[in-house]
Amino acid sequence: MGMFLDNLIADVPFVVVICGVVFAGLWLSNIVYDSGVPHYISRKIGHFTGGLAFLISVFVFSAPWWPIILAALCGTLLLVARLVKPATFRGVGGSGRSERVMAEIWFAWVAVPVCGISWLWLQKPFVAVSCLLFMAWGDGVTGLVRWYVYHRPVKGLWGSLAMLCVCLTISWALIKPFWIGVIGSVMAVITEWATGDVGLFKWADDNWAIPLISLGTILGTMTVTGNL
Repeated sequence: MGMFLDNLIADVPFVVVICGVVFAGLWLSNIVYDSGVPHYISRKIGHFTGGLAFLISVFVFSAPWWPIILAALCGTLLLVARLVKPATFRGVGGSGRSERVMAEIWFAWVAVPVCGISWLWLQKPFVAVSCLLFMAWGDGVTGLVRWYVYHRPVKGLWGSLAMLCVCLTISWALIKPFWIGVIGSVMAVITEWATGDVGLFKWADDNWAIPLISLGTILGTMTVTGNL
């Protein structure tokens, strides 16, 4: 127990860096939203900086305890802010979006089961971060492309192709064997297209659906093929 606490304390400087990245993204999202940029675009800044925080974590932490703790705390903070003072993080959620949509909260909380299963239990940290980046960067790029092409939050071919390219790049860099990452990438794109507030299954928030479904696909394929 003493060594466990010592390791947590030793990693505090990295925790400060991670928190700085996350709060910088939240702050910048507010600025962009207040400047008149549509909310479905301003919140992508939170996606990109959140993804950067996840990526940094997998390289600086030897165990997933801090990522799990920080993700749980961040999601809780966003939830409290949503309930008490919605305008606090308006760039990613809160007053900038329907009260029924908890996208920014799910985005943080989904890292808890993803890191717990893939990193803590199965010792596959890069699979965990890849599935989170499918959402953070893959879905983020999708939103930007659709804004540029369609000028509104709608599902479309070009956005899905852009997301697939990003997810394949992430898989190529982080998942071995790559072909399993390809399957996970395709499933992430299908999930994004089918879920969310403009998808077929509006009850399923893509912020939790993409990481969990792609994680299940990748780990399931690895188990069946003996690559786990």
